[in-house]
Formats: sequence, structure tokens, C-alpha cells
Amino acid sequence: MDAGRTGLQVGRVLAGCALDKRMKTDGQAFLEYIAGASTNKFEIRFSRISTRLDLGAVLEAKELGLLYEAAFLATLCNISFNGLGGCAGEIRPDRELVRTMLEHEFMSARARFLSCPGMEFLSAAQKASIDGIFFKVFVSDANLSDQDMR
Repeated sequence: MDAGRTGLQVGRVLAGCALDKRMKTDGQAFLEYIAGASTNKFEIRFSRISTRLDLGAVLEAKELGLLYEAAFLATLCNISFNGLGGCAGEIRPDRELVRTMLEHEFMSARARFLSCPGMEFLSAAQKASIDGIFFKVFVSDANLSDQDMR
């Protein structure tokens, strides 16, 4: 065993190896709780995808909470940037401050998650999936201004 690893790091590695399938990490328990107790579609989807990616075996519940927050804010950004909210598809200029604040909140939440200790133990495939599934924020071509298209 690497002498430089802490007990927490060793525990994470062992949890990731799934030596005993009957024992659950607090991350796995967190995802199971969300899946079973929630009626919120976003929470259920988050739990299902995170479980499929086996994030609960590597990340602690607190770290999954950070991921949840960033993923939720990314979803709100997509809604806001693409006129999918309560303004009948219209992207109103007077709401630009709200969109900007939301984008900053997302970037801060994403940075908090990316700096959590569990990131070190995620595989490259898990990291790519997190980025592509939970952190994908975009503006559809129809919502880009003529100036943005140049």
C-alpha cells in the first residue's frame, strides 16, 4: 500500500473496488435515498444516472450533493439561456442580470465540485460523463443573436 495515502483515500479505493457488494458507501446510500424518496423528476434522473455511472461507490454523499447542486444549476442555465422558462419562449433582455447571476452560480458550484477530494478517484470515463451529462450548458442556434453568429 502506498505510504502516502490517508485512511480516507484507502477507504475510497476499497469502496471503488467493491470488495463486499453488501456494504454500501454513504454515496450509494444517498443515491438510493433520492431514488426512493423523491417525486422530483430531476432528482430521480440525477440518481439514476449517477448510479449507472457508479459515482456513489467513489464519491461521498457530500460530494454527490455538490455535483447535484452544480447539475441543477446547469439545468437552470439551459432553461434560462434558451427561453424555456415562464416567458412563453421569449428571452427577455431585462432578465439578463438574472441569467448572468445564474451562470456565475453554476460556475462556482462546478468549481466546488471539481475541487472535492473524490474527483481524484473518478475514472477518466466518469469525469467525461459528468462533464457531458451534468455540466453541458449551451445556447441553441436559434437563440444566438446575429452578432454572436459572426
